[in-house]
Amino acid sequence: MNTPAQQTGRIQRQLTETQIKNAKAQETAFKLVEPGGLSLLVKPSGAKLWRYRFTLHNSESMLALGRYPDVSLKRARELHQEARKLVASGISPVHHKQQEKLSTFGAVASTWQEATNGRLRASTVTQREREIKNDLLPKLRSRPIDSITRIELTRHLQVVEKRAPETARNLRTHLNGIFEHAIDIGLISANPTPPRRVLQSRQSKHHLALPAERTGNFLRALDNSRVNAETRIAMLLVLLTAARKDEVISSKWEEIDLKTKSWTIPASRMKTKREHWIPLSPQAIELLKKLRELVPDECEHLFPNRVDPRRPMANRSLNAVLDRLGYAGESTPHGMRAAFSTHFNKMGANIDVIEQCLAHIPANKVRAAYNRHAYQEERREMLQAWADYLDLQRVG
Repeated sequence: MNTPAQQTGRIQRQLTETQIKNAKAQETAFKLVEPGGLSLLVKPSGAKLWRYRFTLHNSESMLALGRYPDVSLKRARELHQEARKLVASGISPVHHKQQEKLSTFGAVASTWQEATNGRLRASTVTQREREIKNDLLPKLRSRPIDSITRIELTRHLQVVEKRAPETARNLRTHLNGIFEHAIDIGLISANPTPPRRVLQSRQSKHHLALPAERTGNFLRALDNSRVNAETRIAMLLVLLTAARKDEVISSKWEEIDLKTKSWTIPASRMKTKREHWIPLSPQAIELLKKLRELVPDECEHLFPNRVDPRRPMANRSLNAVLDRLGYAGESTPHGMRAAFSTHFNKMGANIDVIEQCLAHIPANKVRAAYNRHAYQEERREMLQAWADYLDLQRVG
């Protein structure tokens, strides 16, 4: 049964936990009230919401203090007192709360990502978002940005380093960018990101590369496997085009021109930030025609993600193929490029043509500035010779 205070709306001078627990929902919302503007709104749905109504600068406003029982009566009174002190100082607790939300680590990290995503490749954005979501936000999301210390960041990075050294190094880079952004927008005056020396140095490591003469064994294993057609085509295109794994799996149909037998990768997707033109051999064209029959017309990517077709194939898909076929300890998808390079360097082919095929920026900047010949015909001949060589290796 409802209390008289509930029925008449009279001010209840001192609420108790029992009164709050026993307050039952009615057809219309009603309030349980304490002095100083604190009240508990009981909605027809049964939700019980703490509210603080105050007047500041001749204007009435309302501050939400949370939901009962998540926010207890005791905690609601504490929040109420904190808000009253702000009002007494001429500060709106609503505005103060909004500012606090904007100055949390999670909020600053989000605005930093929005400001910098446009400068990065899509795969880099995805990786960065995943690392921040998995290893920074669970610990720091709701923390005020100015309360985070160098010592706690050091300890956290060192914990991550034991599990994933490369991720820890990436996280340190992300943290540095986030805190520099916080300085730029006036939230802090010093960057607490630990120096690089708190983590172990990266060990120089080359991608495992399959010897060119072993490609036949690999191709036969791939042909005889149960790898799905789309993934198999992706792996073969990595081999045939000498392109990087991400350039292949993130490719879009608009980049492919079957009439001119070419694939043009925009600068935004290239590691070098320069547009890259790739001549397509008949073997590559045949694969693309098969792929076109497999991929729905509405998909913009050659290799749409199975879970979300608006995104490209998962980054680990081709590595998983190598694992399944028993080549994980012998090569990586990126190492397939090394097989191409090694083969033609052994043959004494023109190094400039090889480097153009691999989309490498020449180390000699003076030479790069004057040698503007794109070697298009030579590159087409080289990639055709490579495709023919792979066919010969496949048949042993």
